[in-house]
Amino acid sequence: MENLNRMMIFYHVVDLGSFTEAAKVLKMAKSAVSRHVTLLEKQVGARLLNRTTRQLNLTEVGRIYFQSCKKIVEETQYMQNEISVLQNQPVGSLKIATTNSLGIQYITPLIVEFMRLYPKLNIELMLQDQVIDMVEENIDVCVRVGWLQNSDLVATKVADSRLVLAASPSYLKQYGPIVTPKDLEKHACVIFSLLPNPTKWTFTQKKQQETVSVGAIIKTNNAGAVKALLLQGAGASVLSHFIVAEDLREGRLVELLPNYDLGSAGIYLVYQEKQYKQLKIQLFNDFIKKNLKLD
Repeated sequence: MENLNRMMIFYHVVDLGSFTEAAKVLKMAKSAVSRHVTLLEKQVGARLLNRTTRQLNLTEVGRIYFQSCKKIVEETQYMQNEISVLQNQPVGSLKIATTNSLGIQYITPLIVEFMRLYPKLNIELMLQDQVIDMVEENIDVCVRVGWLQNSDLVATKVADSRLVLAASPSYLKQYGPIVTPKDLEKHACVIFSLLPNPTKWTFTQKKQQETVSVGAIIKTNNAGAVKALLLQGAGASVLSHFIVAEDLREGRLVELLPNYDLGSAGIYLVYQEKQYKQLKIQLFNDFIKKNLKLD
């Protein structure tokens, strides 16, 4: 039993890439985590990790041993799930990833409600605008904004957020109005690089499409940074409506060309197909579908 416990500790150290992070998750002292790994190496009769002050690297034996530990952890999690299904009360950990803008304003408040319903779950929330490798990062479920590429993941659309063109009143006062899509060619544009075509914006009106190539005064991969630049009067940009909804209501930003359709960005729940049967993931997905309300 002690050896099994040490294998679990070793798994978390490698999975999290740090003795410190593993200690936090396991609620143990860092020194205790290190001691257990050292004792495990003595039992195995080989070094499993090469340690430096900055990083951990698996030895060849360590890589083989880690895969065995991973299988044991997955079997344990499966067993916990089967028990929780019988009890209708999810247990264990739930790792969620989403974007900064969606996560801070919408997902975080919902997670608080979800935790009250299922207090036996330990939840970890990752906020990052770039697409995350769910397998590599051991993510249970992503709440993702945008346009999904082909993958082995399963995605369920839970909402749509229309794209809007916006700028600040101060920018428009200084540089003049934007009345037609072609006017954008003469204006400064802030580019959100995670859009499918960041510098080509397509406007549709009465089934007629017009695509404009815009020049970038600045480009960023963070939607919050795009909004901040708009509020400072840097130029015009295209963003999901939910990101700027409050600023539009309060008059800090102005929606431009509202009679044109710029398309929409889907909001998806994404998960690994083999994991969807886990009760904790099913419950979280059902909860988000029911409660996520965008402006």
